[in-house]
Amino acid sequence: MKSCRSNPIIRMSRGRVAAGLFLAVLLATGRDGLAGKRDSGSPAGTPGPKFNVPIPVNHGAMGVKLPYFDDRGRLQMFFNIATAFRTDIGHLEMGNAYMQTYDETQAPDANVFMTRSVLDLNTRIVTSDVPVVVRRRDFEITGQKMVFNTQTRVGRMTGHVRMVIYNRQTAEPSPTPAPAPAGK
Repeated sequence: MKSCRSNPIIRMSRGRVAAGLFLAVLLATGRDGLAGKRDSGSPAGTPGPKFNVPIPVNHGAMGVKLPYFDDRGRLQMFFNIATAFRTDIGHLEMGNAYMQTYDETQAPDANVFMTRSVLDLNTRIVTSDVPVVVRRRDFEITGQKMVFNTQTRVGRMTGHVRMVIYNRQTAEPSPTPAPAPAGK
């Protein structure tokens, strides 16, 4: 592999290294560099606010927009879900979901594209058994399966994982379009 300094784009495939970087760079540390930092004001043992999903059990909806705020009222994540189905009181199946994460200054940070996933409303964990794409201005990572805790912002990708890291000195922020609402 070429040196990182001479190559503006580093390509990695099939590696736990890429999954580890996904955890370390994007979700676990955030941009402040403090591992495990929690933005909410709740103690480590108590969960933060729950997701407010206005879909009855055994019903579906199209074009669902689901914000997630911390205990202080700051926007942490925003889900744009093309199709959603509430399987039971604690689970929401999502089809063609787009999740935007926000950093501590409430600026958009990363985008997660999931074609099929499940959100556990009690534990606030998103799981997907189909390929998922995570994009941020300095990298893009694709993995076969994903588990992501929305409260702690820690995630894990398994299976075939591919990551492209862009040189931060030359990478220009590229706007990532939100997926079109379902049915349009």
